[in-house]
Amino acid sequence: MRVLIGRQLEVLGRLAEAGLNIALAVERQVMAVEQASPEAGSPEAGSGEAVQRMQALALAYGRVSRAVRLTIALQSQLVKDLQDLDATAARRAAGQQADAGRERRILQSARKEQVERIVERLIRTEAGDGAEADRLAEEAWERLDHDDIYGDLLARPVREIIALVCQDLGLAPDWSRWAQEAWAQGEIGAGAAGAAAEPPITALRWLDPPEFAPTAAPADPARCGGGGEIGRTGPGP
Repeated sequence: MRVLIGRQLEVLGRLAEAGLNIALAVERQVMAVEQASPEAGSPEAGSGEAVQRMQALALAYGRVSRAVRLTIALQSQLVKDLQDLDATAARRAAGQQADAGRERRILQSARKEQVERIVERLIRTEAGDGAEADRLAEEAWERLDHDDIYGDLLARPVREIIALVCQDLGLAPDWSRWAQEAWAQGEIGAGAAGAAAEPPITALRWLDPPEFAPTAAPADPARCGGGGEIGRTGPGP
């Protein structure tokens, strides 16, 4: 549509230019007739022919000028149509961007709630019900509320976020105990679907704690399951 309107504007521009040239030519002819008309002597001689000539030129000028005005009006309407088209496209793009942002916020909120539920169950299992479990759960929720701690939750697998929270809270859960939960099995399936070209790995390899960047203090190998072999589903030796 935009290409068509552009082409129409180009044609109308040429028509307006041609009409203007014709109008200027008629104007020059009128001036020539006026200069050729006798100012003295027998005014009747040639006056009738001059009058007819002037009338014909006036009629031609009126028609041409009207055609030019209509052409310009059509140009203005097409320009308005083009502006409306651009405005509609901009509104549509803004709406799509807003929908995408709203959908992303919904997904982020769902991911955060999912991690919070899993972490709370993990805390209750590891720390037991009590004041210490409440404190750890509240600290985990507070950390998950801040994007500057774990970044975009949608950019990390659930197991990696949980492992980070466990590391920060000083928890060392038995990961094999959680391997059969629906969220864990879902990530196992997603990892298998996306790693068809990779060498086979143990079913619970995904539960290995991520390799975090080294910090000033060395990491405790017992935290977040780092001290055992995550691939086993049974109790350790």
